[in-house]
Amino acid sequence: MVELAALLIDLDGTLVDTADANYAAYAAALNEAGVAIGREDFDRAATGRHWSQFLPCLIGAVNADPVRIAARKREIYPAMAARTQVNHGLVELAGSLRATLKLGLVTSASRTSAEAVLDAYGLAPLFATVVTGDDVAEPKPAPDAYLLAATRLQVSPGQCLALEDSATGLESARRAGMRTLRVTFSATT
Repeated sequence: MVELAALLIDLDGTLVDTADANYAAYAAALNEAGVAIGREDFDRAATGRHWSQFLPCLIGAVNADPVRIAARKREIYPAMAARTQVNHGLVELAGSLRATLKLGLVTSASRTSAEAVLDAYGLAPLFATVVTGDDVAEPKPAPDAYLLAATRLQVSPGQCLALEDSATGLESARRAGMRTLRVTFSATT
């Protein structure tokens, strides 16, 4: 087996529980476009997926532009940082491994949203690279984001362990040729 050289961590639902903040920001942006969405319907459509994959379905017959809604969500989102919770156990683990492994963050979130969360908890210095949905042509479950992170860290995909919470994210990392571990977030971690 190839020696582990990098730990790649997903953001939403893995490193930080952002579900409430994401829902609130998207619900506000959708509401401005004339679309009302309940939490259960939002979670079912959006969990583990990039906005380009779920917004068109949520908009339905309403004449609204998903690109504009996503842009509006990015404007609203930074004010929602108080609605997130960090996975302290994972942060401690990553910090303890920094001396022996290269660390990367791999998320489908926009750079603006990812930076808002990382800044809220002072986590940016933990990572040697941050790959967001803005950095790749195809979002998860495509392997693009994970492959880009490995390239930036100058390691082979087989030397990476990806920590993910969603089936979409796990599929993305596996398709990139990486080992995976599903992380379950708990407010008590």
